[in-house]
Amino acid sequence: MTEQEKISTLADILELDESEVIPELVLEECEAWDSVAVLSVIAVMNDAFNRFPHANEIRSYRTVGDLLNAMAGGAAE
Repeated sequence: MTEQEKISTLADILELDESEVIPELVLEECEAWDSVAVLSVIAVMNDAFNRFPHANEIRSYRTVGDLLNAMAGGAAE
């Protein structure tokens, strides 16, 4: 998954325009950052990177950059 694909996926999950999905974006400031979004991130990480992080791990991330870093820790692009 390319960096642009990750951003596009996160934009869909967070219900934002791709241009708004920047590493500094604080997740708690996004209306769509809820339990469904957390489950969606887990599903993406499982499908794309063969990782199944615990919901508490995902909830501990504060920014989009944290999510992108976690995705970078998955499979090679």
